[in-house]
Amino acid sequence: MNHYLSASEKKTWTLIQDKIKEKVTQQQFTTWFSNLNLIKLDAYEISILAPNSLCKEWIENNYMDAVTSSLAENHIFNREVRFIVEDNGSSEPKLHVHNHHSSPGAHNSTHINKNYNFDNFLVGPCNRLAHAAALAVSESPGTAYNPLFIHGSVGLGKTHLLHAILLQSQEKGHKALYLPCESFVNHYISTIKTGDWDSFRNKYRQIDVLLIDDVHFLANSQSSREEFFHTFNALYTRQKQIVLSSDCPPEEIPTIEERLISRFRWGLITRVDPPGFETSVAIIQKKTALLNMEISYDVARYLADNVVSSIREIEGTITNIHKYAKMNESKIDLSLVKQIIKGFSKQRHDIGIEKILNTVTKHYGLQLSQLHSKRKLKSITLPRQIAMHLARKFTSLSLGEIGGYMGGRDHTTVMHADDKIKKLKIIDRNISSTLRKLENSLIKQQEY
Repeated sequence: MNHYLSASEKKTWTLIQDKIKEKVTQQQFTTWFSNLNLIKLDAYEISILAPNSLCKEWIENNYMDAVTSSLAENHIFNREVRFIVEDNGSSEPKLHVHNHHSSPGAHNSTHINKNYNFDNFLVGPCNRLAHAAALAVSESPGTAYNPLFIHGSVGLGKTHLLHAILLQSQEKGHKALYLPCESFVNHYISTIKTGDWDSFRNKYRQIDVLLIDDVHFLANSQSSREEFFHTFNALYTRQKQIVLSSDCPPEEIPTIEERLISRFRWGLITRVDPPGFETSVAIIQKKTALLNMEISYDVARYLADNVVSSIREIEGTITNIHKYAKMNESKIDLSLVKQIIKGFSKQRHDIGIEKILNTVTKHYGLQLSQLHSKRKLKSITLPRQIAMHLARKFTSLSLGEIGGYMGGRDHTTVMHADDKIKKLKIIDRNISSTLRKLENSLIKQQEY
C-alpha cells in the first residue's frame, strides 16, 4: 500500500514522533512506534497505519495518552485518531479492545465488538449496579431507567456494557444505535456544511435505543450540545431509551448546561469502579478463556497484582502474552509472564519511591507527613496525586505497595490519582510543565 504525503504532512508526522519519543523509552518507541506510517491528516482525522493488529491494540491500550498529548503539543486538536491494519487474511482469535473513533456518519456496525456481550462481562462489587441496570434497560427499553448514565474511569467496562445493551436490544428486534460522542459531534459539524438536517435528525431520533459513549466530549462544542439537547427531548418524549457513558458524573462535565445535567438525572446514574483483587483474577480468567489460553492461578494472581490499572490494560497484557507464547511456542508460566511484563514496563524498575517522594515534597515545599495525611486541601492533594502518578511510571511497585507508601491508601486511590494526572497533563499546561520538570529531575538524579 502506497501513501503519498505532502512535505508539510511529512514534517508534521516527524514532529509528532519526536514528541512521542520524549514520553516513552527508546525500547518502547522502537517496538511500537518506529514502524507506524501516517496515511491521512486533515481537519477531521489522523489515520495511522500499524504493521499488525498487536501493535495497533497495544498502542490503543497503553499509549493513547502519549499519542494524544503529542498531537496537542503540535497544535493538533479535535481529530479522530484511527489506527489501521492492512488485512493479511489472519484468522487468529482476537481479544479486540473497542476503538472509540470513526468517521462522521459511519455505519453503526463498525463500532461494535461482539465479544462485548453480557455473557462475557464479569460482574463484581465494582460494577454490580451498573450491570443490573444495563440488563434491565436491554430487557425493557424506555421504561426501566431512562436515561441510564454510567460513569467511571477509562477502561473499566463502560463501553462493554453499552455494546451489550445494543446487541441484546437488536436481538429483541429493537432499532438501536451506538456511537462515540465524538462521532455525533463530527457528524453535526459535517451536517453544518451539507445542510442535510433531516437526514441527521432522522438518524438519531427515529430509533428505539440511542447509546452515546463518552458523552463528556460534548463539553468541547456548545452548538452540538444544543442539538443533542433537542435529540434527547425528542427521544425521551416518545419513551425511547437513552444510554450514556462518561468518565465523570454529569455535574463534573465542564461547560455543560444545567438543563442537560438535569435531564441526565431523570433516570439512573451509576458508577463503575476499578476492580478489586479477586475481581481482577476473575476477569483475567474470563479473558484468557476467550483466547483459549491455559494459565495457572499463580499467573492470574501475579497479573492481578501487577496489571490492574484497568480492565483494558488487563486485556492488552493478556493479548500480548498470548501472541508472544504462540509465536515462540512457549508454555505460559510465571517466569514467562514476568519476562513479558518486565520487557514492556513503562520506565519502571529504575527510580526508588523515596526519591520520588523527596523530589515532590521539595518542589511543593511540603513535609512528607503532609502527603501521608488524610487532609484533602488542593495544595496537598495535587502533589500527593502527582507522587502516585510518578511512582506508577518510574517504579516496579504494585498499586497496593504505592498506596502503602502514601499513608496506607488502597490501590483504587492510586489508580484514580494516576488516571487524573494523565488527563490533567493533556489539558493543563502548568501541570504538564511541572511533570516534565519533576521527571527530568528524577532522571538526572538517577544518572549521577
